[in-house]
Amino acid sequence: MPTKTASENKVPLYGLYGEQPIESDPGFVHIEDIAERSSELGWVIKPHRHTRLFQTLCIFDGELTVSLDDNQHELSGSWLVTIPAGVVHGFRFQPDSRGFVLSVDESIMTKAHSDRHLNPATEIHLAPQLMRCNEEERQFRQFLCYIEQIREEFDHYSNDRNQALALLANLTLLSLNRQLQQNRLETDIADRESLLLNRFRALVERHFREHWPVSLYAEELHVSTSTLNRLCHEFAGASPKTIVQQRLMAEAKRRLVYTRQSVEEIAFLLGFKDQGYFSRFFKKLEGVTAGAYRKSQH
Repeated sequence: MPTKTASENKVPLYGLYGEQPIESDPGFVHIEDIAERSSELGWVIKPHRHTRLFQTLCIFDGELTVSLDDNQHELSGSWLVTIPAGVVHGFRFQPDSRGFVLSVDESIMTKAHSDRHLNPATEIHLAPQLMRCNEEERQFRQFLCYIEQIREEFDHYSNDRNQALALLANLTLLSLNRQLQQNRLETDIADRESLLLNRFRALVERHFREHWPVSLYAEELHVSTSTLNRLCHEFAGASPKTIVQQRLMAEAKRRLVYTRQSVEEIAFLLGFKDQGYFSRFFKKLEGVTAGAYRKSQH
């Protein structure tokens, strides 16, 4: 069994920060605003850890330095930070930061594992997570709704209060896990779409002289024309047709400037059916004729 190093032994072990570890409340749920504890400590929470508490910090439109084990992160804006039990963590807040910290005893999540009606949010328990908040997203609004219900139960004692807090805590963590999965899905989708755009550009490089219609590029990529249009606008800021035309123009300009080929020869090499069609194409996009462009560059 590994022994703790001297540095590990120096890390304070708390229940809530600055308080003794909780040993007798297996249903513990706690929520407090960031300012409630941090403002009295110069907005600095020194590195510490908890043996049984899973914590979620939410900050709104602020600046935050967060240390998680050996890693330090500089955050700006609205963020969610999840901290599993045992992770050494510390914070440096900007004064007057707005947000809250939710603390949940791990036993609540353990019970969720044994209850077939509850689906525990397992992914966020494996490692700390940093998630950017967007108040327009449904998952984040739902998360904040659960938080407000926890505040209501926490501030006003009612019958079955502990049970209500435990159920709301699990719903909150489930909402967090859904948000994490959605973030990863969106990242995966963005990666796939970026790769698809790269494949489109490669096809353009091979076939721009053949004047393929956009529908043929889409067919080769096994996507719809509308999907290809959306991707090009989103990632390149232009339509597929414009991207192909830009490639044709780049090649035409290169040949006009760096070769002695005639305009007719260039038109033929670039796949235009005649010089007149090429000349109209060039003037429409550049504003001057091919011959005038050549003279201006020389």
